[in-house]
Amino acid sequence: MCLIACVKRMIEKKVATIFMIAYQAVGISLLYVVLRRQKRRLQDIGFSSSINVRQIGDSVGLFLAGFFLTEIFRFSVIPFLLVLPPNRPNPAVAFGTTITFFTLIFVCINAFHEELLVRAFLISEVESLYRSAGWAVLASVALQTSYHLYQGLPAALSHIPVFALFSFYYLRKRQIFPVILAHLHFDLVALAIFAYRLHR
Repeated sequence: MCLIACVKRMIEKKVATIFMIAYQAVGISLLYVVLRRQKRRLQDIGFSSSINVRQIGDSVGLFLAGFFLTEIFRFSVIPFLLVLPPNRPNPAVAFGTTITFFTLIFVCINAFHEELLVRAFLISEVESLYRSAGWAVLASVALQTSYHLYQGLPAALSHIPVFALFSFYYLRKRQIFPVILAHLHFDLVALAIFAYRLHR
């Protein structure tokens, strides 16, 4: 009976992961359609499939700076903002209790989905509407923080430095691919740590 329940949970998790992959693929596809209707392309919001060594270096720099800023913010600012102590998010909420091929696909497509829609597109649209880079960054950071609340308030707030860093980089360089790669670095490291803890 326990084996049947375990297999059932595994199947349900795979179906949920496939649904999340489909959801994100649809989101990226809709972004493409919206841009086409605006007579724009993905390149117009800073996406290019060609990448050079400098962009890879930028992505590593963004990852390291983001990690450093997050840790400082998590342990120095958040305890003063909240009564609750800083907590670590439970990766099982996002990754489930097993890592499969679909988990890796989800992690990879997630970086493209978030950064194309909530960074590149949202910033370019808000900046165009309100003529304000500040409002554009605020909108992007606020929206991204809001949908990370499933990790708990302290953990969601601890992401703010990374979201702000990515937004300012995008505003300065108008390139989203290094930001996508940096996001992917964060997600792959989180997945690797989670995999290690699962098999400890």
